[in-house]
Amino acid sequence: MIRRHAKSLIALTALATSTVAWACADPGCEGDFNLLGRFQSCQGRAMLAPGNDSRINLMLLLADRGGRTMEGLKPGKPEDSYSWLNHPSVFLDWATLRHAMFPAAADPRNLGEGSYAGSRCQSYAGGSAALEAAMKANTALPESERSALITARAEAEAVCKSATAYSRRYADKDKLEPLPKFTALPQVTSKPGREFLDYITAADAFYAEAWDDARSGFARLAGASDPFVRETAAYMLIRVEFAAAQAGAFGEYGDYDPAKPDRAAVKRGLEALSAYLKAYPQGRYAASAKALLRRGLWLAGNYEALGGSYAGMLERTSPNDEAAALLVEEVDTKLLFNQDAKGTTLRGPMLLATRLLVDMRDTDYTEEGPAKPGISAQALDTMAPQFAAAPDLFSYLQATHAFYYAKDYRRVLQLVPDDARRPSHTNLSFSRQILRGMALAELNDRNQSGFWQELLGGAKGPWQRPLAELGLAMHWERAGRLDAVFAAGSPITDTTIRARLIDYSAGPALLRTIVQSKASSADERDLAHKVLLSNQLVFGRYGDFVADLKLPFARTDGQAAFFKRGKVSDGYPCAPIAVTVAALARNPQDIPGRLCLGDFFRFHGLDSLHGEYYPDPDKDELGGHATGFSGKRNFRSEFYSSIIADPRAGPNDKAYALYRAVMCYAPSGMNDCGGADAPKSQRKAWFERLKRDYPQSQWAKKLRYYW
Repeated sequence: MIRRHAKSLIALTALATSTVAWACADPGCEGDFNLLGRFQSCQGRAMLAPGNDSRINLMLLLADRGGRTMEGLKPGKPEDSYSWLNHPSVFLDWATLRHAMFPAAADPRNLGEGSYAGSRCQSYAGGSAALEAAMKANTALPESERSALITARAEAEAVCKSATAYSRRYADKDKLEPLPKFTALPQVTSKPGREFLDYITAADAFYAEAWDDARSGFARLAGASDPFVRETAAYMLIRVEFAAAQAGAFGEYGDYDPAKPDRAAVKRGLEALSAYLKAYPQGRYAASAKALLRRGLWLAGNYEALGGSYAGMLERTSPNDEAAALLVEEVDTKLLFNQDAKGTTLRGPMLLATRLLVDMRDTDYTEEGPAKPGISAQALDTMAPQFAAAPDLFSYLQATHAFYYAKDYRRVLQLVPDDARRPSHTNLSFSRQILRGMALAELNDRNQSGFWQELLGGAKGPWQRPLAELGLAMHWERAGRLDAVFAAGSPITDTTIRARLIDYSAGPALLRTIVQSKASSADERDLAHKVLLSNQLVFGRYGDFVADLKLPFARTDGQAAFFKRGKVSDGYPCAPIAVTVAALARNPQDIPGRLCLGDFFRFHGLDSLHGEYYPDPDKDELGGHATGFSGKRNFRSEFYSSIIADPRAGPNDKAYALYRAVMCYAPSGMNDCGGADAPKSQRKAWFERLKRDYPQSQWAKKLRYYW
């Protein structure tokens, strides 16, 4: 049983890693911070959603089918993985979900130097152990020959390790040398010894990609007296033919061309597979052979049969087994996102629902304009018979379509009755209730708050609770009840959600409350203090800054610490920021004060706050309903231009303002100081004026270019 499982896992790994196209993942992207999932994004949600990576949706359904809950999983980004997730406590991507469900499993994409993963060599170690056991069991094999054969096998494995097929796949095909073969052939004379040696030699040819030698070598062993050699040779003929069939089908970068497999080799492989299962229906490689059938169907382009095979596998595979993740990846790559399989009849609710969710993505890929789903509501309704065994899943799909495209929120409520009080949720039941909550929000239902709080009680998965908290937090923010989020005993505990509201939405009064609250953590108090003081500077509330700088700092080395000890000057003489801002509180037009405040902005990243490159959240996101700090924002560029035009400014002050006005555009030519862009002609005029009017100033001597 253990051996069968290992072979099945190897076959799934080989299929899942046979292409570099990781289906739905969209590297480098980040979605909106809300519950909406209409557009494709690498930032997924712990609910069935059109915008999720389709592997997430399929795995959630597979977990439900196998009765695996998400309770106890630990969220977070796995190290050395393809994950671009910025908020892993609230959102997830395929890499984080897979790692959480199977933390001990290696990601087949993370291949170290000399690694077997992703190559044929990964089956070498298990095969060697089985071979040694077979030689030990054969009493007719002399001990001296057995020892020599074991040494030969080890040397062959070392050759394979030194030149893996995986590293060759992405090399320049015109420059490849033939893979080396081991040459230390032992001298054996007994019949079983010769059979074992012929097997080792044929296996070495297989790993060296010498397909003809491997084919003939294994074929000669069909009548071997040793049962292990005879059965394993029959099984290896399958692998030889399928490997030979696909050898020329992969391009330089691992891209698969379905027109290039050797169809004759595919046919021979399928025949060998049928012969093996007929001779050994319960054989040691039966599970692996059945998995290889899917490879054969894929190589043959028989996607109807392949789809049926996948539907059966999804019903049988345990979600507690790493093979489930490999199967999901294989299905995604070989069927759902295989353009040559387009139009294939998908069987089973899981496969069909996963595809339909993809079809419900907005293919317009813009926030403006009409939504353009890939399937109409009428076409979806005709699929009811195919979901006869999964009515809740089908009504959820209908509700999802109604929410995103018909915007018929009352129909969503009809299709998804209130079931928020469950003590725990499956992935589907949780998805249904989140969608119901989203519809309540769109209708501005007065019972929203109670609904979300009831849902929190059963949201026990690692990403379920934060997602339900996000729904409640967004409601409270829009209802003007932001203080409830930060009250003692608040049900909103996710630090990412709370921090985002502090960053973008909380006004000065609430921020002061948080800074002094014993119910808030030191990190939260520190963040609130930083946001409070930063916004007061940016919006010119100098008197408030001076007063709030006296509030107790939660951390001496925290985010707000730069207001106490941060850099204030790199040439122009500036006092500590408290002194500078006190002067501005007395006179907002104080020239040295504005120049020094500009430097403080520059040193500590305040130019980007509420700026073009780091804008505030949209209205449909958490943090999109700010309650304070309204009014005109201060920009460094305006400090400099007003001082340049001010006849009261002294020579050094004016020279520094000219220098800094030009440097706003260094070296990219883009405005790093915020505010309106100055045309290049204006920057040239500033540069020439500095050189002409203040030639002896350190700033004129320092500035050599304008941008």
